[in-house]
Amino acid sequence: MSNPVKLAFKAEMATARAARLTGDLELAVHHLERAHIIGQRYFFAHLITHLHMLRIAARRAQFREIGGQLTRLLAVGPGYLSGWVPVGNPGSARVSAIKPMPVPDDLQVHFKGYSLKREMGIWAALFVLVALTAAGLALLRHANGVAAVEQAWKTTKVARLADFGSTKSLEIIPLVNWHAQSGKFKTEAGVSYLVKTDRNTILFDVGWNALREDPSPLQHNMRELGVALSHVDTIFLSHAHRDHTGGQDWVDANTFSLGKAQVDLRGKRVFAPVPLTYPGVAVTTIAHPAPLLPGVASTGPIARRLFMGLVEEQALVINVEGKGLVVIVGCGHQTLPKLVKRLEEAFGVPVYGLVGDVHYPVPQGRLFAGGLDLQKRFASGNGFFSPITIDDINADMALLEKKKLGILALGSHDTSDEAIVHAERRFGDAFHRVSVGTPIRIGHRSKSMPLTSSSRPLIGAAEGRQLTIPYDAHF
Repeated sequence: MSNPVKLAFKAEMATARAARLTGDLELAVHHLERAHIIGQRYFFAHLITHLHMLRIAARRAQFREIGGQLTRLLAVGPGYLSGWVPVGNPGSARVSAIKPMPVPDDLQVHFKGYSLKREMGIWAALFVLVALTAAGLALLRHANGVAAVEQAWKTTKVARLADFGSTKSLEIIPLVNWHAQSGKFKTEAGVSYLVKTDRNTILFDVGWNALREDPSPLQHNMRELGVALSHVDTIFLSHAHRDHTGGQDWVDANTFSLGKAQVDLRGKRVFAPVPLTYPGVAVTTIAHPAPLLPGVASTGPIARRLFMGLVEEQALVINVEGKGLVVIVGCGHQTLPKLVKRLEEAFGVPVYGLVGDVHYPVPQGRLFAGGLDLQKRFASGNGFFSPITIDDINADMALLEKKKLGILALGSHDTSDEAIVHAERRFGDAFHRVSVGTPIRIGHRSKSMPLTSSSRPLIGAAEGRQLTIPYDAHF
């Protein structure tokens, strides 16, 4: 604000203040409107005039004017940042806030040389510059993060695990996923499995509960399947993302939950790849490949730098007698090549099966915000501008084909239906679609493992759905 403009603004404000003190509120408003015309190009001057107008409107109990001034106060910031000014507008609610009007003759001197188009152009250029700078810094930060994680991966050596036992029978019941066996189950873009071995019952991840339901989809589906929490002796969390830990609120609190409220888990073992807490329970942090239970182990966390940030994900490994290793994956953020390498280094036992989600949102994912494909752009591939492609999927499929898997069961919370059909065509009879309520059984059935539901054809309970979430959602 130049000195002549500043002096003119202060003079109008002083006259308005004097008129208000003598009780001539009409005159006070008149001079505030003139001050508004002079100062609306400048943030603080603009803000001050509206505050004084609001004060007088409140004194006069003019409710329409009060509402108008409150609205204009909220618009001061966005208007200033856009550079757009309705020249000549007096600022009171008697006229539209966006209507330009003739500038009084004696005030036109303060607008000499002023160009609205030029001002808006300058602000637009500044915004573009700031946006490009922010984007460049974000990409640089991501690239540096990726390089650091990849370097750490190359230098990390893991010890070969000793024999950690085996199980004759394995049953995996999907409790939360995108598709379901029946319409009686709730589906969502989250993950949970009930894993039964000869000796243990493990709850693998706890879903999302995106709508904050009570009961949550997990609790609802457990009830429908006749699965009581008392049957579960162990909880295994693949990674600390909201669609695996019960929701973003719990992630932000560095914990997890099976439902809208945390339930009593005392007496249960809990394993996580990063430090978490839970009321009344000691959560064991897994830092490297480790045996957990008879025939059950963890790959240990494998780090990956996604565009949305660093993620540490572990997979559950079950050694099935006479078959080999069955690997249960939560999201597949660690990537299949790294997962296969970790299995070879740490276990040295042939891989018989892979069950879970592997993050193939091709051609598109299931979570959108503002038109952006969140799963494709932020949580897979090599960055925002290098999302995962069908070539990446084919390379993974070729790697799995070399392993001659006995079973490949893919979920769909982060993998598209098109990618699932693609994998099904390549693996034929060895392929199974993960659907809530449909058990996956490997090995000899134990008497202690009753059938929880019959294997019926998949019903696309979530067929064709996309989940759109707010801009301010955490990823």
